[in-house]
Amino acid sequence: MEKKSWKESYTELQRLVLPPDTNIFNDLYGGRLVEWIDNVAAIVAAKHSRRRTVTGSIDSLFFLSPIHMGDIVHLTGRINYVTRSTMEIEVDVYSEEGLTGEKSFTTTCFLTYVAINQDSKPTEVPGLVLETDDDIQRFKQGEARSLVRHQNLLEAKKKLENFK
Repeated sequence: MEKKSWKESYTELQRLVLPPDTNIFNDLYGGRLVEWIDNVAAIVAAKHSRRRTVTGSIDSLFFLSPIHMGDIVHLTGRINYVTRSTMEIEVDVYSEEGLTGEKSFTTTCFLTYVAINQDSKPTEVPGLVLETDDDIQRFKQGEARSLVRHQNLLEAKKKLENFK
């Protein structure tokens, strides 16, 4: 299977925070932000793999600064690391105050998407072209995170077995 550059699937999305997106304090619901993050990652995964994909995991997500009603939320997504059937996608989030233009960094998170076939079994995805030192560093860091995620998955499966 042919390799692809991360640039082929890079995705940017902007959303205006409206009243239905907010809590009683007029701040963006964390769950709504997670929905937007997952949507950006789903687009990146689909563009890279051109396969059906599902969310496999979302790494630690820290809300570092509040996002208020009327703010513009900027989300960017890119692929850092791939295995035979999985893709690690990094999504960065910034908020922009609608009237002043002041920007704040909100979060970075890593999502793992799995490409699946019609039988919902993992299927192959294109490799990743590593063109720059930054690409190589991101790939190596993604590989390290993947090992941790795999260990966490094994532990979660043990809990599932103990539940049965």
